[in-house]
This record gives sequence, C-alpha cells and structure tokens, in this order.
Amino acid sequence: MFLSIQDRILEKLSAYRGFFYLPPFSLMAITFYKEWEDDSIIWPLGIGIILIGLLIRLWATKHIARRMPWMKKKGKKLVKTGPYAIVRNPLYIGNISIAMGLSVLSELAWFLPFVFLYFFILYHSVALYEEKKLLGRWGDEYRAYLKDVPRWIPRLKNLDEVKANKFSWTDALRSEAPSILVILFGIFIFFLKEILSPLVE
Repeated sequence: MFLSIQDRILEKLSAYRGFFYLPPFSLMAITFYKEWEDDSIIWPLGIGIILIGLLIRLWATKHIARRMPWMKKKGKKLVKTGPYAIVRNPLYIGNISIAMGLSVLSELAWFLPFVFLYFFILYHSVALYEEKKLLGRWGDEYRAYLKDVPRWIPRLKNLDEVKANKFSWTDALRSEAPSILVILFGIFIFFLKEILSPLVE
C-alpha cells in the first residue's frame, strides 16, 4: 500500500513514540532553573496526578487486553467498552496525565505548559494516524464509532458499555507492570534530583 510522506512520518512517530519521552524528561532532570521548592505541595500533587493517569491506563488495559497472553484476540473485535465508550484515546490521556505528574515532580512549574503541549501534539498526531488505520480495518463500524465517541473530551453516555467487565483488574495490573516500572524509575530520577538540588545552588 502506498503511503504519503506524511503517513510515513506519522507511522515512524507512532512506532517510536516511547523514545519521545527522553528529550523533555532528560532536560527536566538536569535543569534547576527557577524550581518550585514547596515539597509539601509538589510531591502529593505530582504523585496524585501520576496515580490518576495510571488508573486511566489500567482501566483502558482492562478492556483492550494490552500485553496480555491472550492479546492475539485483539483486533478481532473493535473495543468500545469501559473508557473506550466515552473517549477514543484513554491510554494516551493516561500517558499525558502521567507525564504531567512527573513534570510536577521536576519542580519546574514554568515548564509544565510546554510539557503538556509537547505530549498533546505527539499523541494527537499518533491518534490521527491510528484512526486512518482503524478506518481501513473496521470501515463503517469505526466510522460510526468516530461520530459517537469523542477523541479527547469524554462524553458521558453509553453507560452500560462503560460498566462492562471484560478482563480482571489483576490481569490489567500485571499487563501494565513494564509501564509501572518506568514510572517508578521516573519518580526515582526526580527524587534524586531533589536530593542533589542543594549542591548546585
């Protein structure tokens, strides 16, 4: 199938999107300029936002069967249950939330708008590419889903589908273990930065 230059770029962006976390977080890990030094606010707030993002990811994983042993079944049926009943990209919303939470832990409040914009543009671009692929795979069924469910702003409807069970929370947690380890590593990096901060002032 012939792909345009734009589609080729978006395909690579989608395939290697995990690496796009490195530039902003590497910069935040070594930047000490105008840090917000109120730990009683920063750490509870940052960890809270991370946990919200992680819970959104777990809920989405519970329905999409990501990384589960039986995930070969994925793709045989369009997932429209759980968070996918109210918004099309819950995993990416969770990722953006986690990125924002980690950014809060960096103590660089002035950098937060840039981080949000960076990751929103990244995931919006990936979502546009994936929607074209899913339209090709699912046709009219996905076209109807596009009209019914928003890309980013949840629409509180289809409540029966939201409550659908699908896989267990234990399986979702086990599936998300690699992501959780990466998040814990990010928290550790900013904890280490907090320890080293007095030495560079």
